[in-house]
Amino acid sequence: MSTQKLEYDAVMGGRVSLPTHVTTYLYAAGVLQEIRNLVSDCQETTQRSSKLIFQTLPKHMRRRAMSHHPKRLPRKYRQAHKSQMGKGGNQPVNGKRPSRKYRRRPKNLMREYVRRQRRHLWLETHIWHAKRFHMVERWGHRLALASCDKTYRACYRASAEHCLLQDISFYGCVELRGPLDTLRQGFARLTSPQCGLGIAARTFLSGRREGSLELFEDGRYPHGALQRASFMWRPSVKDKEEHTLWLWLHPSAAQATLKQLISVFQLKSKKQQKLPLKEELEEHKMEVETTESRPKKDKENLGQGDELVKEVSKKKPLRFWTQTKAFELQPSYSNTDGTLHLVELQRQFNRFRLTGPNAQRVLAASLRPHQEQEELQNDQANYCQAALQLGSPAELLSNLVMGLQVVDPRLQRPKKRTKAEGKAEQSRSPGDLLVNQPKNLPESPLWSREVRERLAKGIMSTHTYEQLRQQHAVVPGAPCAFEKQMQAVPVILVQRPGSQDFRYKRLTYGCGWDVIAPAGYGMALWLTLTMWGARPGGLRELDSVAREAGTEMHLPDTVAGIQQAAASADELRGRYFRLPPNKRTNYRKLAVASPFSAPWKQLVRDWRSSPSVSTAYYYVLRHRQQLEEIAEALRKRRPLSEPLPDEEALIQIQLRMISRGHVKSNALICLPTEADHKQRWRQIKRSDQAPFMWSHRSPI
Repeated sequence: MSTQKLEYDAVMGGRVSLPTHVTTYLYAAGVLQEIRNLVSDCQETTQRSSKLIFQTLPKHMRRRAMSHHPKRLPRKYRQAHKSQMGKGGNQPVNGKRPSRKYRRRPKNLMREYVRRQRRHLWLETHIWHAKRFHMVERWGHRLALASCDKTYRACYRASAEHCLLQDISFYGCVELRGPLDTLRQGFARLTSPQCGLGIAARTFLSGRREGSLELFEDGRYPHGALQRASFMWRPSVKDKEEHTLWLWLHPSAAQATLKQLISVFQLKSKKQQKLPLKEELEEHKMEVETTESRPKKDKENLGQGDELVKEVSKKKPLRFWTQTKAFELQPSYSNTDGTLHLVELQRQFNRFRLTGPNAQRVLAASLRPHQEQEELQNDQANYCQAALQLGSPAELLSNLVMGLQVVDPRLQRPKKRTKAEGKAEQSRSPGDLLVNQPKNLPESPLWSREVRERLAKGIMSTHTYEQLRQQHAVVPGAPCAFEKQMQAVPVILVQRPGSQDFRYKRLTYGCGWDVIAPAGYGMALWLTLTMWGARPGGLRELDSVAREAGTEMHLPDTVAGIQQAAASADELRGRYFRLPPNKRTNYRKLAVASPFSAPWKQLVRDWRSSPSVSTAYYYVLRHRQQLEEIAEALRKRRPLSEPLPDEEALIQIQLRMISRGHVKSNALICLPTEADHKQRWRQIKRSDQAPFMWSHRSPI
């Protein structure tokens, strides 16, 4: 008898024997059920499956973009894939992006531009700048910061020797109309005579010069500085008591300044007005006219007629209705008497700034006076042409305002970028231009609202202009007959004198012109100016030119200065902590308390005569007489006379490097000791140009 063979698991303690035969139908039934389960698991799309649709496909059919593009999957799985992605919150792309031809259609393109301006406004030259400049979001606008090319030194050379062009149309214009005494009294509360001439000075009232003034909160001078604003008066008309003033505000503090103006002049918005019903008003007038037209034979009848008028007005009082405007393109305000009006002229003007001695030549080549003008306008045009032929803008009256009507700037544009050249002979001398000025020199149609609306409606589009040129131009570049029918464009030229302190910067550095043009002509004028050799710049050049000329754009106690300092500190702090720890400068070891911003409050507190008294306020000293006395005392090394400036005042100074290097932002300025002075004298005797190291560090 043979023994039974042990199986593989006998070692583990079991005795299992294999069957001698297998039933075929039972085995097929079990395998069939397993196959059904496998097929159902592959096709399962319910929550029982832990995989997504595109994850159940074979590996050779899987694509990385299946989770985003359903068309990458087989057709029968697409609907289930969309439902899965929708439950997870990830909506797959339902088609490809519209073609560029569709997106570049004028209607679709303008709709896209309007959508992109919901958060930040665009200037008329935005598209041109966006292709060539780094754009930043500032003060509710999308503005050009600096060119994508390396043009920092080139822009400085342009401002000093040639012509630098900048678009400053983001400055807002506010129009004030009312009696001169009311305007003078109101601005007396927002300004101080210690900072310079007031808004109603005689040299500005005629309208021939543009002025500037420091604005403060009502009754808070010298604290509560808002900004430095420029202004110009409309040339006065005889026998007209109402005066018109344009106030140009920087957008950083425009709302704060408007709030102060509305509070000082007690203005109310015209967005909601109570107006009498027209039918009631007409009936009331008819009844009053009938009662007054009755025969009045004697005094008794006259008294009875007055009583009837009063009775009619008492019996039927007028009913009023409220008119509410949902949107105002130009918000307007007025006082209760209706004698003073304030209008925000939003997006009504383009203002371009040309800096440099060649600004004269660029303007003379770009602006050609319109031929069909009156005799007075011809005198105005002749004076402007003679003024633009001078060698530099500084040879004219400072802040001179000139009005001029020119042809469409597109008619003066050269085919290629050309450097404008001035005429060798000058028709009039600078002295003659200073003395003999036309009386109507500052007058301009831009002051009229109706003219501005007519100009905006009557402008010819660039597409229409190019089509007409193709139809009528027989010789390329030759003038066409239809060009004479194009409307004249009124502009206002404002002269800027530049630097006036030879000890800080050479005289007339930063001189130039500001060109104020109506809305709609910004891009046409910008292209013409650039084609005649003006180098375009951005906000970076605006700050650098002001700093080089010795006039800081945003002082630290103004609204714009505080905002700019906070934004700069956040940017520097974020950039610092994005570096790895071993790449960060150890400011604590270098004894730098505030590396990202200037601690003005702490400096004012530490340098007070009584440190125990803490203060949270500081201001920049703008008292002209005190500043001149301080400068004179420093030059002659004598003590200051009484009264001394407050201990909370900050004074703007100039630093000159005695050796190599330059001062960076938020750098420490230390007070030298006697040992430092001795060591410096030794270096001077030895002609040693090595960097000087101070032995004592006391921030000032």
